[in-house]
Amino acid sequence: MYYMFSKDMLKIAVKTIVTGAAVMCLALFVGACGNTISGVGKDISDVGSKVTAWQNSKDEVKNEVSK
Repeated sequence: MYYMFSKDMLKIAVKTIVTGAAVMCLALFVGACGNTISGVGKDISDVGSKVTAWQNSKDEVKNEVSK
C-alpha cells in the first residue's frame, strides 16, 4: 500500500491529531464547567437574598395551612 508519508510520519501525525482533539475537548469541558459553577453561584445568591427578604418581612403570612 502506498502512503503519502512514511509509516513513522503517519504514526506521528495520528498521535498529534488525537492529542490535539483531547486537548480541545479538555478545554471545552473546563470552560463549560467554569460557566456552570459561576451560574450556579449566582442562582444560589439570588435565592439566598429572596429567602432573607422573605424571612425579614413581617407583614406576610408565612406558613399558613388551609384546612
